Amino acid sequence: MNATFPQSILLVQQADAVHAELVSSLKKLGMSVIAVADCAAAMLGFREEDIDIVMVDIDFPNDRGIDLLGKMAADPRELPLIGVSRRKSLADVVEAVRHGATDYLMLPPENLDVIRHVIDRAVERGTLKRENLAYRTKLENANRDLLESLTLLQQDQQAGKHVQQLLLPDTPKQIGGYSFCHYILPSLYLSGDFVDYFLVGDDHAVFFVADVSGHGASSAFVTVFLKNLFARKRSDFLHRGSTAILSPAKMLAIANRELLEMGIGKHVTMCVGAFDLKCHQLCYSVAGHLPAPVMALDGKAEFLPEHDMPVGLFADAEYSDHMISFPAGAVLTLFSDGILEVLDSDDTLEEKEQRVLDILKDGESSSTGLAETFGLSDIDEAPDDIAILVVCRL
Repeated sequence: MNATFPQSILLVQQADAVHAELVSSLKKLGMSVIAVADCAAAMLGFREEDIDIVMVDIDFPNDRGIDLLGKMAADPRELPLIGVSRRKSLADVVEAVRHGATDYLMLPPENLDVIRHVIDRAVERGTLKRENLAYRTKLENANRDLLESLTLLQQDQQAGKHVQQLLLPDTPKQIGGYSFCHYILPSLYLSGDFVDYFLVGDDHAVFFVADVSGHGASSAFVTVFLKNLFARKRSDFLHRGSTAILSPAKMLAIANRELLEMGIGKHVTMCVGAFDLKCHQLCYSVAGHLPAPVMALDGKAEFLPEHDMPVGLFADAEYSDHMISFPAGAVLTLFSDGILEVLDSDDTLEEKEQRVLDILKDGESSSTGLAETFGLSDIDEAPDDIAILVVCRL
């Protein structure tokens, strides 16, 4: 470190032959010396004079020199302080440093080079001390700003979580002869998983489960987009005669196009379904969703077949509708892939999927009941967002 050699020095020292010699040496080094022989007057000069460095004699009676060092060390200017003494005592050196001395000079000095070296070292240490203090202050301010930002972010996340929960449908909810219920466990404040179900006209009930890539606010915003999309298409059915809302494949194609147009780099796995409440048929389409929807009936559970590409990845992705009967007592269960994360990590994907089928074959119709079965209530921090949707025909 190359520190500038100080120009002005406050020398607080008892007047004697050694004092005169030191003043002469300092002047030979080109320094302007303000000499004070009284400790009480020294603080006045310390506060009012334009000085670069201070030397304090610690040999004053009653430790007045040591006390003076302590007072000067508390000054926010952090000026370099050099303790000087005629006594060649290590204890004196330690005491001076403890009270704020930047360096120490034994009197009388051997030559000018010794004085120059002590001053240079004191200035360098003083500069380093001030830089460290400035860095610490900057770091403390940054930490304070970070804490304020984090607090604000948490408040925003909590507000967003509240809004997102308001967008979810009631659970449980009966639509025609069908019961719908859901359970969502976010890994953060906001969830990238979302479910919705609603009546369309008099004869249909539409639902979807979505798992947006990533976590947090950006993924949660996509769930708001999906909620709005399905609400728009439901309105188009009611007021414009559009039947797109009754075709899961068309809804996925629209979602795919609009999500790509948004250009936010998010993709979504989805399952969309439309129940015909009179014919008791289910029209569904699966866009890369894992695990696949499970239909349970009469003690058996199986995954629904036929999958297409996720939404938001490829402009030329195609989606297809599939129709199945939905008899009385049947239960349709859909999960986001977060449910696989809570199963035994040593199991293969096939073993985890079989575990899911084994749990669902008895036709559990409560989403909260399934959450208990999978131990979700005992998880402090979910490894991924988890969504459950259960639909059963009463």
